Amino acid sequence: MSLVRKLIHLAMAWLPTFGWLISYQLELALAAALLLASLVVEGARRRWQWVNRLLWRLLPSTFRSDEGQHVFGSTWFAIGALVTLVLFGRDTGGTAVLFLTWGDPAAELAGRKWGRPGRRKTLAGSLGCLLACLLAACVGIGHGGLNPLVALAGATVATLVERWSPPPDDNVWLPIFAGLAMWVVQRVI
Repeated sequence: MSLVRKLIHLAMAWLPTFGWLISYQLELALAAALLLASLVVEGARRRWQWVNRLLWRLLPSTFRSDEGQHVFGSTWFAIGALVTLVLFGRDTGGTAVLFLTWGDPAAELAGRKWGRPGRRKTLAGSLGCLLACLLAACVGIGHGGLNPLVALAGATVATLVERWSPPPDDNVWLPIFAGLAMWVVQRVI
């Protein structure tokens, strides 16, 4: 696990923050720019192997070992964030992205600290994710005006998706499924 990688993940909370404090259009533009930049890097490292080697040499602690020949987690993150913001808007979408930015790294940190060694997913990691997502839910309630039940549903689904980790990467599905759960609960209550 790379602490630098997790700090970058946590720092991505700037994206929904821009939506709440500045403008949703700026948030969408930044999410689109983030995805475009990620896709350019992905294309360059596929076309020119030296780009891939250079990235690994300059930023070794930001990549997982399996990302050398696979899509970077940051690209999956950018896809998940943009799709979620487009589908679910500033408040629900922003809260779902915040679940990803805080919940996913909290799961790994808690799982490694208090989970059973050798396990990929642990109960401790899931509890860490849930606690971080509940904190993000409070932000969604405060800044996004979400109903507490809606935010709780999103935090719960985000935690379940992080534990399940569906392919290709939970960075895509966690915010989308959490946003969908909140959208459904908003329609029901």
